[in-house]
Amino acid sequence: GSPCVTYVGELGAGNYVKMVHNGIEYGDMQLIAEAYDILKTVGKLNNEELAKVFEEWNGGELESFLIEITAKIFTKKDDDRATFVVDNILDKTGSKGTGKWTCQEAAEQGIAADTIAAALNAR
Repeated sequence: GSPCVTYVGELGAGNYVKMVHNGIEYGDMQLIAEAYDILKTVGKLNNEELAKVFEEWNGGELESFLIEITAKIFTKKDDDRATFVVDNILDKTGSKGTGKWTCQEAAEQGIAADTIAAALNAR
């Protein structure tokens, strides 16, 4: 329906909002990665079962773009191999600095950002 935009302030305010948004996504992605690991390793779910769980989650309170694309990646096959793409992804990630900056800003403002900090440390 309505546009998802608003004026947030003068010079650099949009960059600040994007930095915080990215920091929050760090936390979201860490939670998704941990849920995946527990369900795959402890629960012994296969990729199709994982996709179904995440699809169910996306139909409820956890509905989000990240949950949606996570559900989809579990059943995506590699074009060159007869394997699932997710099984060929290295357990490795990089950082552009926005998570660190978000944690630094939170500390300066006296705001707890434990989930974002834990996600940053897990990288």
